[in-house]
Formats: sequence, C-alpha cells, structure tokens
Amino acid sequence: MVVGDIMDRDLTSLAEETSLLEAISLMALHDTSGFPVVNSADRIVGFLSEKDVLRAVIPGYLGHMDESFTMPDVAKIKGMVKRAGHDLARDYMTKNCIAFAEDETISNVMIQMFKKNIRRAPVIREGMLVGTVDREEILRGFVRDNFEDGETEAPAMSAK
Repeated sequence: MVVGDIMDRDLTSLAEETSLLEAISLMALHDTSGFPVVNSADRIVGFLSEKDVLRAVIPGYLGHMDESFTMPDVAKIKGMVKRAGHDLARDYMTKNCIAFAEDETISNVMIQMFKKNIRRAPVIREGMLVGTVDREEILRGFVRDNFEDGETEAPAMSAK
C-alpha cells in the first residue's frame, strides 16, 4: 500500500503571509495539527504545526517543560496569542519540512514519521501539494489492509 491510497486529499494550505491567528483558526476549524505552507507558485515551502504555533505564542516555555514547569494563566496566554497573532506563518514554519511522494510505501512513511516525531506531513507530486498524511491515517490504513487480507472480524477492543 502507498501513501496515495490513504492520504487526505484536502488541499487546504497556508500562504507564507497567513497570520498565526488565521492559522490557529484554520487548525481549529479543520481539527488538524498543521498545514503545508505554499508560496505564490503553490510550491511547498514549509509546514506550520501546532508545535510551531505554541513556540511562537509561548516562547521559551516549550523548552523548559520539566516537573517544575507551570503554564501561564489564561489571561496571559490570550495576551501572548494577541501579540504573536499578527506574525506570519513564514516566520515560524518548519522550512525544510519532510514531504512524501504519493507513491512511497506506507511502511516507509510510518518509519520516517515516528523516527522524526512528525504527526502530519504533506504529500507531493513533482513538488506540488496533492494531499497530507498523518499517523492516524497510517494506522487506519494498516487496519483496513489487515481486513482486506482475509480477516473477517475486527479484534476486540477495550477502552480504559
């Protein structure tokens, strides 16, 4: 199975000039952890993740999350969002992001995503965005593939 079989074909992306506030709104609206960032020629130039946004909004905090870490109060976080909200996606995006070709195997993509701790990544064809893939879709793909290989019942699952 290849990434093209399971990728999300939603081509929602951010322009380099998209504000962080707009990006946060789109992430919430689409219930996603990040978006590819494209230039004026629709070529991928980066990826803006929720982690990138948190680094912009709460600078210094993410690097110091040990047992003594305390999160700023809600009012302070709102102020931080307001201050950073006008900054641009290009200023915080991961510039050399990992992107996968649509014909790459799911197993190779999964290994790369877990090794590099990537939650979501663009899928490309000749440098152009054709979709995105995330770890959840990969897991669903493995489950679907397992049932297509002759399994007739879903394994018993328990929630805790």
